Amino acid sequence: MLKLAAAATAAFATGCPGKAQPAIAREAIGGGLRGQDPTLGHLLRDGGLAKRTPAETKRLEVLVLGGGVAGLSAAWRLRREGVSAPILEAASAPGGNSRAGEVEGVTPYPWGAHYLRAPTVEHPALETFLEEAGLIRGRDARGRIDWDVRALCLAPMERLWEKGLWSESLFPPPRSATKEDRPQFKAFRSEVDRLAAFKDASGKPAFAIPIDASSQDKDLLALDAISFRTWLTQRGLTAPGLLWYLEYACRDDYGCSLDTTSAWAGLHYFCSRNRGKDTREETLAWPEGNARLVRYLQDLHGPAEVKTQSFAYRIIPGKGPGEPSEAWVCHVEGDTQRLVRYLAQELIWAGPNFVLDRLLGRAPTPGFSYAPWLVVNVTLRSIPGGFGAPLAWDNVFYGKPSLGYVVANREKAPGDPLVVTWYLPFIGADDRAERARLFALDHDAIVKQVLAELLEVHPSLSGEVVSIDSWRWGHAMIRPTPGFIWGRRQAARKGTGTLVQAHTDLSGISIFEEAFYQGVVAGEEVLRRRGTGFTSLL
Repeated sequence: MLKLAAAATAAFATGCPGKAQPAIAREAIGGGLRGQDPTLGHLLRDGGLAKRTPAETKRLEVLVLGGGVAGLSAAWRLRREGVSAPILEAASAPGGNSRAGEVEGVTPYPWGAHYLRAPTVEHPALETFLEEAGLIRGRDARGRIDWDVRALCLAPMERLWEKGLWSESLFPPPRSATKEDRPQFKAFRSEVDRLAAFKDASGKPAFAIPIDASSQDKDLLALDAISFRTWLTQRGLTAPGLLWYLEYACRDDYGCSLDTTSAWAGLHYFCSRNRGKDTREETLAWPEGNARLVRYLQDLHGPAEVKTQSFAYRIIPGKGPGEPSEAWVCHVEGDTQRLVRYLAQELIWAGPNFVLDRLLGRAPTPGFSYAPWLVVNVTLRSIPGGFGAPLAWDNVFYGKPSLGYVVANREKAPGDPLVVTWYLPFIGADDRAERARLFALDHDAIVKQVLAELLEVHPSLSGEVVSIDSWRWGHAMIRPTPGFIWGRRQAARKGTGTLVQAHTDLSGISIFEEAFYQGVVAGEEVLRRRGTGFTSLL
């Protein structure tokens, strides 16, 4: 556990042994809790809205419920073919967990997802989108992508803090590594390279992005039934530094531990982008994170029509072709609520499965687990120091519960504050208990936790913290627990009639690429139903 108040207010060494640093007065630090308005969830949960009759009925050709990446991607795909697709979003802004905030006049910063890796060959739709957004400018004579260099995350990209010193890479941890770590890492990489090179009889790779492009080889799919830790233990891969590194990857992408990540998902993290000499290593990042991509999705092919603070509280899918679906929607306008019944020839649900279960009036679909996250943006008067490797984009703490922090404005103007985004996933097996643990943290408790960790790593920041703003994501991302990806997730599409779905719940891995893919799949399904002629991007 993180050290709390005592550690946050104690005197810390400044880098010179024996020299103390004055305590921080937390009341002098600005900021507060940000995030979703809980009253919207309460309106849905208490069931009172379902007893009221909508005041009016509106008829639409296409309606998208949910303005996260999947919903925005579905609408982008439809707009490319000239089909209008209004979006209703429950939150005060679109983007889902790719939203952003801003220190006014200084820099925007992410409230969630903060980077995108170069698209794999199995994801041509994503490459098309990146070209339209101007991020891909063309290709060289060898076919390599010519990126807009302003979007590339430049070196130094990452560093690791361990026992008071920074090193330039995440593995091995130089002061904690045992003699088994390096040879076991070599054995692990050998297995990853072997699996990454695999192609089944149809030419599909073992692991792909999007997941639906992965091989259906039964021996590979069987990996989903066991945990990543079990798979590692079976191969004698138990060195502590290696296990920390692999679990860091699971915490980072999945909000999971080695025990709650399926072996298939754990290997997918390392194999899906591994193409040997053809591997695309580029990482795209912006101060506001993936909110930049959200903006492109909204603006391309004419601005998306998005109405916020508008959430469905009942859905009645059409039973067959040509029968419209109903969505009963509450529009929150100031202190008032306007209830509208929408009849849509094509209705796309772009939200999580646990909400859809409630709207359809059905029992919760078993096996769906969601990772809670705490995301904190810290505004600093000075740049974090330290011995060893210099400040990087991604700054990781060895052996800590958090993932460390990324820097929003590494290339800041002289005199401007620096903003760092600190991430803490709640990875316990019981996601409901973890959500309760997250929401038990008020602003003061969060400040204590963040200061305790940051000041242990950066004692010189005592007195340099301007503000601490935080966002508690209760259901931040679907978790690829054992048996989910190639088992229980298929249940999400059952019993929904003509309703079209688009969400990373349908993938089992909550990354931008999968949300985008599910949105495009949904958009093209609507185009097919409408009889619209188009060339698939998939």
